[in-house]
Amino acid sequence: MAGPLAGVRVLDFSWIGVGCITTWLLAELGAEVWKVEPVDGSDNARTMEPLVRGVGVNHLVFDRGKKSFPVDVRRPEGREAYLAVASVVDVVVEGMRPGVADRLGVGAEALRERNPALSYVTLPGYGSGGPLSATAGHDLNYAAMAGVLSMARQDRPAPAPVQVADWVAASLAALAAVSGVHQAGRTRTGLVAESSLFDGAMFALVVAQAQALMLGLDVGPRTSMLNGELACYAVYTCADGELLAVAALEERFWRRFCALTGIDDEGAQYDRSRQDRLRGVVAGVLATRPRAEWLALFADQDVCVSPVLTVAQGLQLPHVRERAGVVPMRHPDGSVVDAPAAPLRVGPPGAARPTAAAVARTPALGEGARELLGLSGRSSAEIDRLHGAGVVFAP
Repeated sequence: MAGPLAGVRVLDFSWIGVGCITTWLLAELGAEVWKVEPVDGSDNARTMEPLVRGVGVNHLVFDRGKKSFPVDVRRPEGREAYLAVASVVDVVVEGMRPGVADRLGVGAEALRERNPALSYVTLPGYGSGGPLSATAGHDLNYAAMAGVLSMARQDRPAPAPVQVADWVAASLAALAAVSGVHQAGRTRTGLVAESSLFDGAMFALVVAQAQALMLGLDVGPRTSMLNGELACYAVYTCADGELLAVAALEERFWRRFCALTGIDDEGAQYDRSRQDRLRGVVAGVLATRPRAEWLALFADQDVCVSPVLTVAQGLQLPHVRERAGVVPMRHPDGSVVDAPAAPLRVGPPGAARPTAAAVARTPALGEGARELLGLSGRSSAEIDRLHGAGVVFAP
């Protein structure tokens, strides 16, 4: 299938940044994406560890289905080539610090002057305004500053297990890109949008923020119903040391859970003053049997109880395999490797699992550069000259 974004052209100027996740989503939906890279192939996800037979895992996952446009925008001819190709695309996704693209002469204003229909989506760390706008950071910093880490604080503080800021910001940026294409289709004018990583971490905390603002609560560990406050929504250890996630939040689920386990909660499911005692009761009961026995008892019972699995175990679930959550793809060396599927599924339910030949592969350095430069009006001879001068890499 061509995908709903077939015909949409995207320029990904994020290198190894979060924008590559944004453009991965767009490519999986059918957009034609060119990844801007250094001419010498350095400083990008191709060689970033961990590696699979010499190729970075991030590159194999996030750059599949894209094309490659290596260009040196610091050189006048490279900057002009970039501005020219930006005039024939629909979206530019950029992931530099605020002001850097403008100083290079390839920011939103310069690009949209030539192409008003272009949508320009940027993913700065702390945003383009405010006291922290020039501050360097990574997901851990954004999660710490927004409050994510405080809500997950345990006896031994640790980074969040997943990159909350990165993934939320990337998804919102993809939404902005699609919105820009839609707007340009109606008005012939694209949009300029910002999805900062810090704002992504903040967005993940909307419910907790509402409680802080409206109820005066400084939400932290075990201070909200979805953060360990209630015994009916918690993780417990079984007799064999394995873990169970109990999320019987609604009363009907909790009643059934108590009936199956023989627990008498004495009406304390939502009584905040009795949660420590109730948590101890549940923990004591679940610790009497190994996890497999509990899962057998809860099977098909609508109690919202699940095993706590490792990442590798989760990938082996029949549910994941049947829904094509893992797809085969071609490694650059020609072999087949399994890779995570994109989270969005377009098409009828129960579609056949794709073959390796049907899953897009990652591009070789410069693969697609000649095509894009040609679309911008460059002749073959001119492309040869730029390639020979090291301004672009277009083999």
